[in-house]
Amino acid sequence: MLLAATHASAKDPLQTDGDKYRAILENDCVRVLEYTDRPGDRTRQHRHPAFVLYALSGFKRTLTLPGGKVLSRQFKTGDVMWSDEQTHIG
Repeated sequence: MLLAATHASAKDPLQTDGDKYRAILENDCVRVLEYTDRPGDRTRQHRHPAFVLYALSGFKRTLTLPGGKVLSRQFKTGDVMWSDEQTHIG
């Protein structure tokens, strides 16, 4: 139950990490966010609806999901990835 409550109450990344996320297009059909950080930066817990990621440059990312599961991901420039909705700390 706590996991579901944490997931449902997770905030939008523009609210939690407005210094890293910027909306570059938003309408009734789609929302495009730009994300920029530096090595060692960390985000607060936030939630993304189902999304597509397009890597403008290569990067490595560690994500911590509610419940403590840790995912490590690496992307090359031009990589594209689909993900179901997700709550995480980056």
